[in-house]
Amino acid sequence: MRKYCYLVLTIVICFALSIQGVNAKELTLNQLEAQAKANRDAYNKAKEQKALTETERAQATKQKAEVENEIKSIDAELKTIETDITKLQESMKVKDKEIKELMKFVQVSNGDSAYLEYAFGASSFTDFIYRVSVAEQLSSYNDKLIKEYNENVKQLEQKQKELATKQNELSKKQQELTVLEAKLNKEIETLQSGMISKDQEYKTQINLINSMKKRGCSGNDTISSCQRTINNGGNIPSVNGTYMPISSGYVTSDYGWRVIGGTSEFHTGIDFSRSIAGDSVYPIADGEIIMLDNNPTCGNHIVYVKHNINGHSYITSYWHLSSWSVSVGQKVSYTTKIGSMAGRNSVDRCSGGIHVHLNLFDNKGNSWENRVIAGGNPNSGRINPRTVAPQIPGHNGYFSHR
Repeated sequence: MRKYCYLVLTIVICFALSIQGVNAKELTLNQLEAQAKANRDAYNKAKEQKALTETERAQATKQKAEVENEIKSIDAELKTIETDITKLQESMKVKDKEIKELMKFVQVSNGDSAYLEYAFGASSFTDFIYRVSVAEQLSSYNDKLIKEYNENVKQLEQKQKELATKQNELSKKQQELTVLEAKLNKEIETLQSGMISKDQEYKTQINLINSMKKRGCSGNDTISSCQRTINNGGNIPSVNGTYMPISSGYVTSDYGWRVIGGTSEFHTGIDFSRSIAGDSVYPIADGEIIMLDNNPTCGNHIVYVKHNINGHSYITSYWHLSSWSVSVGQKVSYTTKIGSMAGRNSVDRCSGGIHVHLNLFDNKGNSWENRVIAGGNPNSGRINPRTVAPQIPGHNGYFSHR
């Protein structure tokens, strides 16, 4: 079973790191850090390129919108020109009708020789001059109207032609911008996909790197050498009893639901305190130090110990320590000082006072270790410490000996 877990773990790591031609478990911490840096650099480069592409897409989208607005404006102008031409045609028909009616009135429009007949049909020279003048004025007015009409129509048709040409050019530009926009969208999708992939690889590698460091591994240590807790776990002797993590004090906060500042929250461990900073903290049973963590914002110095209690594997962790007194891989007894109890300070914001917070994890089949070495959260899956230490008193309960 142990070999099977080890094999599965190696396969998972190999897959997560996407390493070709190299056995993942033989990678050193330095190599993992180099790969993580390369993935982060690739992510940042893709992010920069994505930002530039998004700017280019925004410009293309803006240009496309401007072109579309211009096309709409030209469409409206062309419709106006068509309306103006129609109005001119209607106006010319009306004017032509008026002139014809007027010429009929003065008897000018009666055949090809009507003009001469009208002029020489005068009853006197004065009438002749008048008739010639009237005929010339009507003819000149008609010619003028026709000329103006033709010029106006010509100008409108010329503008119509120019606008149609521009409209075609803009339509081509619109199509080009649409193609460019689609191309940039595809590039952004590709870059985003690459960023997600690199970010996932980076996070997997960082989790693994942090896990190795917390286990006390150095730069030249390999993943396989850092799995010594799996290999050495069977050497931890089984014990039947457990003890308090400090020599004497109170249970200041129990496992389970509690109310802090009017807010209900689930407390994942048991808090012990004697209100004396620097008090020694001990493991609740014999075991081996498998990980040291330092979380300044919550927990400060943290110690993880592996135990074999009543033939069952468990992990305990001890939070809010001011320092460590042990090292990874060290065998400890319940009398070994693993650290000193600290109090609330400017950085350990989740500590409400001087105390040690005790967590318990089920490690059946090395489940906790396998999860952590693969980069998982070491603090998930906490169970009630009274599972192995039923003698712990209730909330505010006092104890005077370990």
